[in-house]
Amino acid sequence: MMLTLRRLSCMALLSGCALLTSCASPPLRLYTLGMPSDQDARQPHLSARATTVEISRTVIPDYLDSQDIVLRNGEEIVRSPKSRWATRLSLGITDLITNQIAVSHPNELITDQPLADAATLRVQVNISRLDVDANGSAVMDANWAVLPQDPNKPLIRDRVHLSETGDVSTDAAIAALMRKMIIELANHVNQSVPPHA
Repeated sequence: MMLTLRRLSCMALLSGCALLTSCASPPLRLYTLGMPSDQDARQPHLSARATTVEISRTVIPDYLDSQDIVLRNGEEIVRSPKSRWATRLSLGITDLITNQIAVSHPNELITDQPLADAATLRVQVNISRLDVDANGSAVMDANWAVLPQDPNKPLIRDRVHLSETGDVSTDAAIAALMRKMIIELANHVNQSVPPHA
């Protein structure tokens, strides 16, 4: 009797394990805002006197600054159960803004990495609102400042309100819509960065 119970318990355990394995969720998908390119291979060599522009880490609302891909549904923030950003969203946004500005300033060092000396300019971007809702409407409110190292040069400040609509039926579509918004923001910020500062 004891042996039979033990066999039944083992069989139940093995059946449970098989059931759990067959019901395993699909693998987690990771998304980035930027896409790799061969742009670095085409950039000219920097001179020793090249202007340096430091892009500070973008400030975004706390509830967004994670790896969660989220949609707003009224007052509710809905997190994707199957996908994540590959890095914290603030870092991904900073990286994309940096890369977009660097394209327009090939003879200057545009970086979000630590520098050996003080940058000629520092750019600080603050996003106070970045919502993508379940109906496909995306809204962003942002402001930025371009701070020169030279105290005799003027501080440049500006802000923008952006809105877009797009597909949000998949996490890939949400990532593409957010990428489009960040590129549009980067283009506005880039207009405030003087060439050869």
